[in-house]
Amino acid sequence: MMGKLRRGALMPVDPVANAGLLCQACGFLLIAPQQAECGHRYCLGCVKRLFRDTDKVLCHACRQELSPRQFHSDKAAENDALATEVACPNFGCAWSGTLKSYQDHVCPPEGPFGTAKESALALRDQEAVEEKGLTWTSKNSSEGGSSLTTEAVVLRVESLELMVVSLRRQLNNQVAMVKSLQRCCSQYEKLLKTTPEGHRSPKGSIPTSSELISTNGMLVWKVENFSKLLRDATSGKKRSVYSPVFATHPFGYHLCVRMYPDGDGIGKGSHLSLFLAVARGPYDDVLPWPFQQKVTFVLLDPTRRQPPLKETFLPDPHSASFHQPCERLNVASGSPLFACKAQVPRYLKDDVLYLKVVVDSAGTEVATPNP
Repeated sequence: MMGKLRRGALMPVDPVANAGLLCQACGFLLIAPQQAECGHRYCLGCVKRLFRDTDKVLCHACRQELSPRQFHSDKAAENDALATEVACPNFGCAWSGTLKSYQDHVCPPEGPFGTAKESALALRDQEAVEEKGLTWTSKNSSEGGSSLTTEAVVLRVESLELMVVSLRRQLNNQVAMVKSLQRCCSQYEKLLKTTPEGHRSPKGSIPTSSELISTNGMLVWKVENFSKLLRDATSGKKRSVYSPVFATHPFGYHLCVRMYPDGDGIGKGSHLSLFLAVARGPYDDVLPWPFQQKVTFVLLDPTRRQPPLKETFLPDPHSASFHQPCERLNVASGSPLFACKAQVPRYLKDDVLYLKVVVDSAGTEVATPNP
């Protein structure tokens, strides 16, 4: 089975619901999943390619430096991936089923080779066509004759044209999928605004930019009654809380932190998740976009018995989360695996959690016209 799966590039039928089973390198459904020590997952083949010419790489998700020995087989993720519903990537084939059943799937027979140019083949079919073309070329060359060699060249060119057509088709499918994900994100944002949590004003609801707590790119958030917040998150009553809004400088970006005490995404149920949200500010029109400043989350121990727990990330400039906000608050993005839940109690004092956020303010100056 694995030999066949390595040659395919499969996506879940529902990529949003199965986002945690996508490889951080190739973006497709995990094949022979490997989990890095930072918690992010990769295909085994992608890990091998990452370390082909080096012994150190940076995680595509959190930018942590990793070595080959820091990757381990993830059997649980493999079982989940094998049970995920996928669709055949070959154009014209309507088959769908679990990844595990994909090993027994056979696409409908192809048409005659002379008419194949009118159909878009998937990569697996293209390789077969190329092999036919190479065999034909070898056969004609052995027989001799310039006319036969010309026919073989034409056949090879036709095979390459088929590959271009298929790649273009796959690119169009990916574009359609990205647009679908964008629509899902928009619907999710609208849903957030219509939930009761979005209309209440108690502490922890969506903050307003007029409530700036600092203007120096630093936030120290005192999260009180953490045990209750964790119980509410675990029961589904209130899964997340927001920090006060702070700014990178007096005329800079407005930001806040969204905390999931019981985790979110791949960290749900096992980790404390932290995400940065860009809020709409009065000086957005003269600030550089997208937001690309380095952000560091730090969990502080008020007893000073534990070392600070840190994680730094660089915003993805292609993510809508870091573009200029059109609404009051962008969708938050950051670290779903910030801290294992077993670690969190060591940083509590009187049921209070202290979180520090530091934003690198270099290059965030307001644009000014030339004199």
